[in-house]
Amino acid sequence: MKRKAVALGLISLSTFGYAQEKKADSLDVRTIEDVKLHKAGNPNRAKIFTTKSNLDVMENPQATAIVTHEIIEQQQAQQLSDVVRNVNGMYITSARGGSQDSFGARGYAFGAENIYKNGARVNSGIFPEVSGMERVEILKGGAAILYGNVAPGGIMNMITKKPIFNQGGSVTVSTGSWDNYKTTLDFYDALSKSSAFRVNGAFEDKASFRDKVTSQKYYFNPSFLFNISDKTQLIVEGDYLKNDFTPDFGVGTLVLDTKTSRSVINDLIDIRKNPASDFQYQDTQMATSTVTLNHEINNNWNLNVVGSYQNYTKDFFGNERMQWYLQSNGSYLWNRSMTRTYNEQNYGSVQVNLNGEFSTGKVKHKLLFGADADYLQSDNYTYYFQKQDGSWAESSLVYGTNGNNTNGNISLTDENSWSSGYKPDTSKKDLTRTPTRRVGVYIQDLISVTEKLKVLAGIRWSYLENMTPLKTTYAFGTKSYKKEDIAGDMSKNAFSPRLGLVYQWTDSFMTFASYTNSFIPNTGIDINDKSLDPSIVDQWELGFKKNLFSNTLAFNATAYQIDNSNLAQMAAFNASGQVNTNTNVKELTGKTRSRGVELDITGNPLSNLSIIAGYSYNHMTYLDTPNTDGSFIEGERIVRTPLNTANASVFYTFDRYVKGLKIGATAFYTGSRYGGWNNLKDANGNQKTDRMIPLTDFTQVDFSIAYQYKKFLLQGKLGNAFNVLNYTVHENYSVNPIMPRNVYVTLTYKL
Repeated sequence: MKRKAVALGLISLSTFGYAQEKKADSLDVRTIEDVKLHKAGNPNRAKIFTTKSNLDVMENPQATAIVTHEIIEQQQAQQLSDVVRNVNGMYITSARGGSQDSFGARGYAFGAENIYKNGARVNSGIFPEVSGMERVEILKGGAAILYGNVAPGGIMNMITKKPIFNQGGSVTVSTGSWDNYKTTLDFYDALSKSSAFRVNGAFEDKASFRDKVTSQKYYFNPSFLFNISDKTQLIVEGDYLKNDFTPDFGVGTLVLDTKTSRSVINDLIDIRKNPASDFQYQDTQMATSTVTLNHEINNNWNLNVVGSYQNYTKDFFGNERMQWYLQSNGSYLWNRSMTRTYNEQNYGSVQVNLNGEFSTGKVKHKLLFGADADYLQSDNYTYYFQKQDGSWAESSLVYGTNGNNTNGNISLTDENSWSSGYKPDTSKKDLTRTPTRRVGVYIQDLISVTEKLKVLAGIRWSYLENMTPLKTTYAFGTKSYKKEDIAGDMSKNAFSPRLGLVYQWTDSFMTFASYTNSFIPNTGIDINDKSLDPSIVDQWELGFKKNLFSNTLAFNATAYQIDNSNLAQMAAFNASGQVNTNTNVKELTGKTRSRGVELDITGNPLSNLSIIAGYSYNHMTYLDTPNTDGSFIEGERIVRTPLNTANASVFYTFDRYVKGLKIGATAFYTGSRYGGWNNLKDANGNQKTDRMIPLTDFTQVDFSIAYQYKKFLLQGKLGNAFNVLNYTVHENYSVNPIMPRNVYVTLTYKL
């Protein structure tokens, strides 16, 4: 009984639904699979939790990637963007206001529909804490059959560390450039023969290379594991993250010509200078609770049930848009405005997955049958602003410097004009509440026609209802309000098929091809407060997976094409023709096509050598747009999608001479791309303005060194070693320079 209890504890570090070879040792099989992944570093030898099934990576006609905690720790990853650099084809699209890292893959942004924690959706508007992650799994391409209405490109699933029956853990202290201090704690132990717990926690306090920017982060992640019987396991997890920081929209763009509105990156002031108000703030919190039930019905069938609830809040007050305008005298001014928003989301979900293996004659099956449902209530508040004369502004406030500059303009080159001035009072203006509910049922079967030829077929039925948004309008200084039905219910249902072919030439080499179809529930509203229609997506993928050097190294290649019937993007302007700052207000822009190839190599060819390398090419353009004035231009590349990306990481541990010494280097290349907005055409099909901001390619290199002595581990990292300057750009604002050369040092004591 004790041996089984330990093994079950390790299941939580692996996946549910592993193939059952024999009843007597089925639990040990699961444990060995997990050890193989972590020791070899070969993702092709793992089973991916994110597939919800018993499929081996070598059976799945889809590109996958795994970043284990060993990689996260040896690279001293500080945030999720450091982790995903190890995944070929993934890139950072922007860092909007310094509040989050926004990711993309295969031409598409990873929003709230694409980012998961322990299999349940999580809000993407926060920096996740990486110290509590066991691993990060990336499932590229079509995932609609498993997760419903997800955007193309793939999904990311963050797996947190789980309880272990052996006592252990670690205490870590870190420090880095610009007053960066962090402490983390990880402790686990058994409560009894059949129960165990784990506690992860972190506190981070740091400034920035940017003036007037600070951040404090608190993280707490307790989890409990209960082996109810030899066949039934219950995992209960909590996850709380609080981040109070200064929003930072960067250096801004320069509008060089008021007729063409052509913009380029502002390079007239030092990247360390910050002209924003010194009293602005953003306070973000996210609390999540998850309950997971794993039950082995018999040797061939197992059940997994996951329930999750999440509360997310964001309180923002500050200057949002940073765009400098050219005056006739040749000087630049910024019309500084103040915005306040409060957002709250309450999200609940449940999913049930039944996996079984059986045969019909000589044909073998790996069957997945599942269902899921979720409910999201999104609340968005806007505010009135009180002017200095006592009157109230309707939405955002253009305000002056120390009360003297009545038109609100500040000068690019005169730092005296950057003073914050007065801090205006605010009053609630309105609340828009948007409820959404979804239900899905899916079935998938891997059919082994022969030992080598396998067919993966499945279908999902999805129902989506964007329920009636309600708008509450508040009166000044009172709680009186009225409710308005601003848009009717919109419900859609659709079938999403999946078909894949796998040919396993040997145990270490397979080729595959697949097709998926899905519809995306475009969340948000248009400029007239109406719900958006869904988009239909077709995805094709083919490639191979090959294990080298006695299965210690994975070499994989994939080619793909993604067609989206109508791409939804944040609207550039609102109904009044003013610049739109509400990310919930979107527009459908036309049909797009994304094509590309991806190559990666990952593993430990030697026990003391870790290698990760990858390359990707992506070309995404508008394929068909309306032939109307103000629509987008066919054939133009979509903004924020780099043509090429590449990544490499090599770490070597000395087992002789200086035993315990580890050295490594990590590099990430981001190719040329465009910021800003895609261009518009007039009624004759000619380009109206040039709204795209060209961004050059760049390579960022980090060097690492570490020394292990008994229970102590000392690590150091030189980040951006060659002090490369480049930017992430959110639309045509939030132009954030990447971090200059920096130093980070970590001391860990293993309990």
